[in-house]
Amino acid sequence: MRRLVLPIALAGLAAATSVSAQGQNSRQPPVRNGEVVIPSQKALERDSATQPRNDFSTNDATATEQMNRQNQRIDKLLEKGICTGCR
Repeated sequence: MRRLVLPIALAGLAAATSVSAQGQNSRQPPVRNGEVVIPSQKALERDSATQPRNDFSTNDATATEQMNRQNQRIDKLLEKGICTGCR
């Protein structure tokens, strides 16, 4: 049993290290405090071409209804949490 503990621990450490390295954005250098970074043309084109991820329909009419329902739910939660004597 003791022979397995060290290899398993090392494998877990290696996996955690590789996962954390993948999470870093290696395309951009680190930004110093207060420094302004202007994105490249390629980065702007990539960002404009990607679709934003949301839970709404691609149909405009359906998406509008879904957003209205979500807004009503949020309004009810805010009124319930912020204001006890409202309306």
